[in-house]
Amino acid sequence: MAARPTRTYVVTNPSALFGARHITFTSSAPAGSVVRLDVDGRPVRALLTDTPLPGYRNVLGAELQDCYL
Repeated sequence: MAARPTRTYVVTNPSALFGARHITFTSSAPAGSVVRLDVDGRPVRALLTDTPLPGYRNVLGAELQDCYL
């Protein structure tokens, strides 16, 4: 079985908790997956999409699902 490519994602809805900060990360999970990551020491979950982001090269969108203080 071939390894999945690692893709770069940018969170499209960073919420007031993270302000206008760009949250960027990589993942090899397929689109539609929910992945866990830490942002500023906070655990968050993000839904991976297959939507390319305008103005970025080879970057896809991700949406935060929940955040914990």
